[in-house]
Amino acid sequence: MIPSGSAQALSGSEPVGDPYAYAARLDVGGEADGHSCSATLVDARWLLTAAACLTARPGDPITAGQPPLKATATFTGGQTREIVEVSASADDRDLVLARLATPVTGIAPVRRAGTAPATGAELTAAGFGRTRTEWVPGRLHTGTFTLGSAAATTLAVTGKGTDALCKGDAGGPLLNAAGELVGVNSRSWQGGCLGAPATETRTGAVSTRTDDLGTWIDRITAVRNSSQVSVLAGGGGTMWSQSGDLGYGEYGQAWGKVDGQDIARVTSVRSGEYLRAYGIAGGRVYGRDLNTRTNTWSGWNEIPGGAVGTRDISAALVGNVVHLQIAGADGALHTQTGDYTAGRWNTVWTRVAASGLTSVTSLPVGETVRLYAVADGRVHAFGLDTRTGTWTHGGEVPGNAAGAKDIAASLVGGNVELQIVGGDGAAWMQYGNYDAGHWNTVWTRAGGSGLTRLSSSAVGKSVHVYAVGASGRILSSTLTSGPGTWTPWKELPGTLTGTTDVTATATAAPSEVALAAAGQGTLWSRRGDLATGSHGDGWAQVGGTEVTRLTSVTAGHHVRYYGIADGRVYARSLDTRTHTWSGWLEVPGGAVGTRDISAALVGNVVHLQIAGADGALHAQTGDYDAGRWDPTWTRVGAYGVTGVTSVTAGTTVRTYVVAEGRVHALSLDSRAGTWSYGGEVPGNASGVKDIAASLVGDNVELQIVGANSGLWIQYGNYAAGHWNPTWTDAGGTGLTRVTSTPSGRNVHVYTTDTTGTVRSSILVSGPGTWTPWKELPGTLPDTADVTATTVP
Repeated sequence: MIPSGSAQALSGSEPVGDPYAYAARLDVGGEADGHSCSATLVDARWLLTAAACLTARPGDPITAGQPPLKATATFTGGQTREIVEVSASADDRDLVLARLATPVTGIAPVRRAGTAPATGAELTAAGFGRTRTEWVPGRLHTGTFTLGSAAATTLAVTGKGTDALCKGDAGGPLLNAAGELVGVNSRSWQGGCLGAPATETRTGAVSTRTDDLGTWIDRITAVRNSSQVSVLAGGGGTMWSQSGDLGYGEYGQAWGKVDGQDIARVTSVRSGEYLRAYGIAGGRVYGRDLNTRTNTWSGWNEIPGGAVGTRDISAALVGNVVHLQIAGADGALHTQTGDYTAGRWNTVWTRVAASGLTSVTSLPVGETVRLYAVADGRVHAFGLDTRTGTWTHGGEVPGNAAGAKDIAASLVGGNVELQIVGGDGAAWMQYGNYDAGHWNTVWTRAGGSGLTRLSSSAVGKSVHVYAVGASGRILSSTLTSGPGTWTPWKELPGTLTGTTDVTATATAAPSEVALAAAGQGTLWSRRGDLATGSHGDGWAQVGGTEVTRLTSVTAGHHVRYYGIADGRVYARSLDTRTHTWSGWLEVPGGAVGTRDISAALVGNVVHLQIAGADGALHAQTGDYDAGRWDPTWTRVGAYGVTGVTSVTAGTTVRTYVVAEGRVHALSLDSRAGTWSYGGEVPGNASGVKDIAASLVGDNVELQIVGANSGLWIQYGNYAAGHWNPTWTDAGGTGLTRVTSTPSGRNVHVYTTDTTGTVRSSILVSGPGTWTPWKELPGTLPDTADVTATTVP
């Protein structure tokens, strides 16, 4: 049943074709006490509906977070999504935003009006509710309504003829003659609706205004600067891989199989673009790497030292050195060290005192590795000083845990957050603050049942915990440090069973974007906050050589800029910690007449590519570890090149050039120093004026300024070996230059135009949706170029 007083199904006609693909039916609650409503897609992830549709009790306000009742959205084309999050209900009107579990595909959100309709205007309402003859029509109906009056937050409408809003229409869209959303169905008299009194003939209704809520909607539906997580599970004779977006709680729909060893226990660390996995198979210890940019795995290699009968394993990364710890066959703690810079492991495992060990976990804190072990069912703390190689025993962790089966740890600020599987098969938590020198006095039960193994990874104040549950299924929950609250345990998508262990490694999304622009005879810079979308009030003048083209890469806490001034190539750096700039220095090789420039970073080696005066592509390499550049530029080939961009994919530099107005792909194998030509990018783009590229997972996302001075996009998946067949028009007019930088699954795109205005938008890779374009405050007349790169 609909809550009393809510509006509720249209007794009008079915629409012809599918002009309302953005409309959705909401099924709320269970079979015994459930009801239906309608809703409107305003973003690929978000629906707008009446708050009364989702409340647990009539009149209750909705608080932001999980929906009060289970709810599912079904679109006219058949796509179905669970509602997993709601905004707080609007302060002054019957509205709420509801987030879908995953974005819809192939459905354009409704266009939103910015002004209220005029009195007397004819409007169209749509909904999935009852009609005159059907209780559950199961399809969308529309009706025509006339606006009687507009109040500050509502619209009073009356059905034309016998059209009326009925039960189930609450939350559906009210549209103006241009098909733009002006309101959301709220309540009605239901005259003529099935089940209404025969004496009720009124067709009047009240809709909630939306024309003045653009800022509220945009703020809540803003693209999240999401951290990513890689989850590995052992079991079933192999290892399995899954990835997730922590900002949205979205995971892939299937687990990937990583063959090669029957992994019983697994741990992992993140080192730059590599996920390093270590597993136990047949009691022996093996390692392999995942290149997260190319999504390719190395093979399994046994870790030197001949460990046998190993019971459990953990890893901690300090610098580029991995410190492994195992619970050995003898019940003691053993350690091993791998230096990835030097390319070597120790030859033996070192025994550290302790006995009765069954589980271990560890994490780096500066140059210390803090290790926690389950020994005879109790939890003990150890510390390794990596500078001296000495271990200390910190004693038993307070709280009197007994019968512990497994353990995990994450660092949040100064707190070590511990999680164990207790003797009851539930998760328990404890925390210690090493700065204050104390632990909590008790372990706190965190829920779950039938758990056998745990792993956790922290981002910000959140600890994301993964567990092996009943039947070997992988579950997840999130702990918010501070209040110590947990989300309900949920199974990860993909229905994986029979697993014996799980490990998770999260990668925090970059927090800022560094922008630089060439204009008015000098260099300008500004920063942007990726979480809020704010880019400050204006540009700051840096000064120096008059550059006309720019590119940049991030190397740790430094942004390295490369520019063209009077046809020559120069380099300078920004220290993002101290906000200090170096001066411009000319890059060796004597390049002259340079037209465009791009840079890609592989390790700490910068690979520069330029469009030379002769119209060919030229390349140069700078090794920042060795402190040297190549003495000359190398001519790669190609002709008629006017624009160039590049991205790093593992040890490969993927380069895209504009040559005679068309887009071509090339690749550099940085290990061998060899180039290959990938042909023209499909889609028949011509007259191209500029180009930019970003790498998101397996996808290269290309953006160009087309012959019409608008923005066009294209993507290619190198793992699948294909490109999209066409370029897609992304709008814009009068554009001159484009740059982009990735953050998680998002691509932040910046453009300049003939007026010197810099605008930004975010492309969400996957659904391929764009946020509205926004102008950055502070116009720079005569802007010649702009570059952007994300920073920690």
